[in-house]
Amino acid sequence: MKLPISTWLVALLITCVCGYQVDPTVHNQTIQLLQRDYEQIQSEFLRLRNAGVKTASFMKMFDSWKISTDGRYKDSNRLPTGKESSFCPTCRLLVSQLMQLRMNGATREDLFNTTYEVCISLPIQEPDVCYGAIDLNIDIFLYIFDQRPTLGADSVCGVIFQSLECVINDTEFTTWSINIDPHGTPITESKHFPNARGPNDIKIVHVTDFHYDSKYLLDHNANCNRPACCRSDQGIPENPEDRAGFWGDYRDCDAPWESIEDTIDHIVEHHSDAAYIYHTGDIIDHGIWETSVGHNIRSMNRLHRKLIEAFPSTPVYNIIGNHEAHPTNVFAPSISTNQQFSANWLYNYLADVWGHWLPRSTLNTIRQDGFYTTLVRPGFRIVAMNNQDCYNYNWWILWNPTFLTRQLQWLHDVLLLAEQNGEKVHLLAHIPYSSTGSTYFVCQREFRRIVERFYDTISAQFNGHTHRDEFNVYYSRENPEYAINVAWNGGSATAFSFINPNYIVYYVDPETYQVTDFESYIFNLTDANRFPDRRPEWYRLYSFADEFKMHNLSPAQADEVIKRFATPAGRDELRRYWEFKVKMGDPSLESGCTDNCLLNHLCEIVITELGDGVKCEELRETFFD
Repeated sequence: MKLPISTWLVALLITCVCGYQVDPTVHNQTIQLLQRDYEQIQSEFLRLRNAGVKTASFMKMFDSWKISTDGRYKDSNRLPTGKESSFCPTCRLLVSQLMQLRMNGATREDLFNTTYEVCISLPIQEPDVCYGAIDLNIDIFLYIFDQRPTLGADSVCGVIFQSLECVINDTEFTTWSINIDPHGTPITESKHFPNARGPNDIKIVHVTDFHYDSKYLLDHNANCNRPACCRSDQGIPENPEDRAGFWGDYRDCDAPWESIEDTIDHIVEHHSDAAYIYHTGDIIDHGIWETSVGHNIRSMNRLHRKLIEAFPSTPVYNIIGNHEAHPTNVFAPSISTNQQFSANWLYNYLADVWGHWLPRSTLNTIRQDGFYTTLVRPGFRIVAMNNQDCYNYNWWILWNPTFLTRQLQWLHDVLLLAEQNGEKVHLLAHIPYSSTGSTYFVCQREFRRIVERFYDTISAQFNGHTHRDEFNVYYSRENPEYAINVAWNGGSATAFSFINPNYIVYYVDPETYQVTDFESYIFNLTDANRFPDRRPEWYRLYSFADEFKMHNLSPAQADEVIKRFATPAGRDELRRYWEFKVKMGDPSLESGCTDNCLLNHLCEIVITELGDGVKCEELRETFFD
């Protein structure tokens, strides 16, 4: 089999599925080698396929491509902005070959064996990860390619490695849109409100990204070169510094049950007056090469039983994370005709367990596609999205991108009815719709249109996924000087990676349902692991309003803080924001953040649509004055 099949599937199924990305410098060197040695590559792989022979030239070629473990990025959210563009040229060069060879009769076994051989030879990943990730995902790709023989390489690459340089030519992928009601209120100023935090505010606890790993085991290898470490089948390393701690580990390790249980218990003990709990997804671990329906349900069951025990009468509003699916990230649309790939098992399970807190009226849409809305109290509505359908790494976008209109149109229609009924809305979505969340760019565009139309109805947004204590400010598309909405991120209950576990407590005005302040609670993992026999010492890290001298957390106030961050006088405040963003994680603080790094984090706050860098450029102009 020719190298294009191997390289493309490896890049797609390993670097994307596993969350592993090759350093762009290493990758660009590989591109040059591919182009220079293309004829030799074809000859060598044909010889390997037909005779099983690895020649000296073959081994020399592979040695020149090999990727060190230090050359891998283990978390796509840590990659620099624009990372995807370096993958686009190779992707386009190779994916067309894959499609053509599949059309010419290449079998699943052919594709699997050659891809696996390349994966372990480079090595892009460890053999067990290569095998599992490819095996779990290859059938989905083959089904999509078989069903859509006209699918273009530019569309495939433009979705998965989206960037301004990776353009999609197929209008089916770019021109779809939802119907927006035209009768919105014109935006003439940044959205503000008068009230500061007060004694009658509603208290809401936000916890997200538990990433419970049932295989986590004390003293096991925390430096395993896999997407998830510290696991019972990875052995005890000789070096004590590479051993997992009792309460978790800063490296690529998910949370042990003891840490998850303590997080929930601390919320119960110290915030029993919370009116609601927002739980924004990602229960399942990062062992994405060995997920199964049974494994995922067992982990979700244990977490949900704990939540029911802890909050039997306090409403918990749950949403799905991208890790809940099997395979990870992959959410087949309900309109798919192949039940082999259906996500109905997940939606039916969640409808049953979430029903402990939700009215029956929510169950229909949960069973259909995993989203719902409910009226919490007169004048206050929650809308809970399953926006994993818009995740770049949901392969089903390639099958039929227009199915993404369904949930976004539903969101629009719910907000329109809420507006007509005088209701304010809290919007829950696991993945931020902004560019920092790897959301398909057309979804970013359409979601931003919705926010613009209903900026006065949406009081606040709440996200997870990035594991960072951060926020995004939405500005008007027509009048970008005006800040109109804010999306708050709950961080993560896991320390994966280089951060401390946390949860957030919001204070919400009881009339406008705007967020007036929030507090972040963390424990220091280094200190906790020194004393495994006693509970971690949780503490309030900061109050956002107090720390950054805000009257409340309105979009107008957030805009003022952002502008202050962008001045030399505000550099210390911006650095403090970054320290809070990484939740004072000891390894992150040790690595530090340069001025260019700080500017990147600042721009991430204001870029909510791919290609719209207006606000970032404004901030850049004042940043280095």
